[in-house]
Amino acid sequence: MRNIFIIIATLLIPICAVAQEEGEYRRSSIYSICISHDQAKYTSEISDVFVSMPTPDKYNNHDLNIKLVSSMDKKESEADISKFLEANNVARRMVALWFNRDPLTGECNIDKVSERGLYDADYFDVEMSKQTIRGEAMLKDAGEELIKNTFVLVNDIRYVDKEKSAKIGAGILKGVGSVLGMFFGSGISDLTDAIGDAIEDIRGFRVIVTSYLYQLEWNDEVANKFYTDYYMSNGEVNPDKVKAFNEDTQTFKLKFVGSKKVDSGETSYAGVFEPIDMIRKVCTRSIDKSVLELQRTYEQFKVKTPIYSVDPEITAKIGMKEGITDASKYEVLEKYMTEDGLTAYKRVGVIKPIPGKIWDNRYMATEENAMGSDLSATSFKKVSGRAEFLPGMLIREIK
Repeated sequence: MRNIFIIIATLLIPICAVAQEEGEYRRSSIYSICISHDQAKYTSEISDVFVSMPTPDKYNNHDLNIKLVSSMDKKESEADISKFLEANNVARRMVALWFNRDPLTGECNIDKVSERGLYDADYFDVEMSKQTIRGEAMLKDAGEELIKNTFVLVNDIRYVDKEKSAKIGAGILKGVGSVLGMFFGSGISDLTDAIGDAIEDIRGFRVIVTSYLYQLEWNDEVANKFYTDYYMSNGEVNPDKVKAFNEDTQTFKLKFVGSKKVDSGETSYAGVFEPIDMIRKVCTRSIDKSVLELQRTYEQFKVKTPIYSVDPEITAKIGMKEGITDASKYEVLEKYMTEDGLTAYKRVGVIKPIPGKIWDNRYMATEENAMGSDLSATSFKKVSGRAEFLPGMLIREIK
């Protein structure tokens, strides 16, 4: 088996958080990585575009500082990627990020868990929670609803050379162990200088994206070990705990969920004024398409979206980017608390989109003047269920 090493890219472009204009609700968290093929055509442009993409809608940004993994190989395998993630302790680092752990002192806090879980930060303290029944339920609820629903998405984006002239030599994922820092330069100027030669390629620009999905393993055993052996409150000093966590390569793991391969196909040139715009449009839509296919295939990756309004029509801030068609159906979910203090959901109805009122929220749909791009949400009609739905109730696609 080939050796895999780490490459850590210091981002020059900040990653923006997704605005939660449709209200507060619990989202799954995601960390996205792109495999960059050094010898392939348009590699630098695709890489530049990827690091500037926002976090996929409906997910919390859980990015580490590894965003680009360099490869010269014709095809990476799931085994190669899994080995890379394990060798670089990505699962452990993602847990550390959940608790804002200071890598030097080991001090942690619950701020991120409280914020994303919509818990009262003044009450939701690990030390206090471990001493009360309700507190223990909150810790378990946070693990089941939040930390367990943390994903890694590794995207292999490849330009499809129409002349099939690009030759990519065999290689391996490469890097420099766990050493931080790599200067990532821009290749956009090279594209601009060559616009005359590249215009035909850009007009028919096409990529194939293979996305590999992993889920963080978080259960009672892992949680108990972390809270007992590794969690350190502000001001706590314990070098042994710091060392033990930093050297733990067994407790925290990622589980491979599955993969999807999508072809961007032909993309409209409408609204594109510069070559880099076409690359950004094709890559962004392809990633959205890949995420959608993964959501439809793997139940744990599906997202819930809140109802935005109910009068005069039921609306939600999702659309064609999320794959909505006239034939789509969504269950309406009501959140409730179990006797054990855990969050659960029950179906209270089913809705369908209203034909002609589906929002086209795909990237650059407005620039295309696409039908539905002038909307700000998709309208739905009730198929079955309770007499009245309320804003904030969650919807989830069903078959």
